Amino acid sequence: MSEIIPSGDPWGRFTRDPRDPAVSALRTGDADRAVLADVIGEAFSDGRLSREEYDERSDAAVRARTYADFLPLMEDLVPTTGAAAAPVRRAGVPDVSRDAVKAYERKRRDAWVEAATVTLICTGIWLAISLAGGWDPHFPWPIIVAVLAFGDAIDKTANREKYIAKERDKLERKVRKQQRKELPES
Repeated sequence: MSEIIPSGDPWGRFTRDPRDPAVSALRTGDADRAVLADVIGEAFSDGRLSREEYDERSDAAVRARTYADFLPLMEDLVPTTGAAAAPVRRAGVPDVSRDAVKAYERKRRDAWVEAATVTLICTGIWLAISLAGGWDPHFPWPIIVAVLAFGDAIDKTANREKYIAKERDKLERKVRKQQRKELPES
């Protein structure tokens, strides 16, 4: 009967090696907790963990906050000896804060351009209607449109930090989603 060996070296799949004492107190990220969950899942599917053990360790993996929390969950599943793996450097990790400011600036500029464009079009329509039968100015309804359109642009300009925070949150979710896609297959 052949022995079932877990696929690959799990230590190299973490962004930092949990065996390294220098990183034991550092907080972990979702990507590393996903690797831990994969290792525990592999052990369960191999029959090395009972259902109760799997449930306990999976719950603990979700709650793990530091790299030191990983070792007790893995030490009887994979070899813990050997040299610590070098930290994984993710190439091309976007600067979320810089990108959030750029996105905000673009949306603020677009809001001002849209406000001016809509106001000019509505004013042109109003003038054309007023001049159609001789000069008979109707109710200046483009003022209402202008107030609404420029109100949005003013709001985006006045509440800069709020809109940058929204953009940052959106970009961070996008980066996390991309990182989950890039996790190594087990």
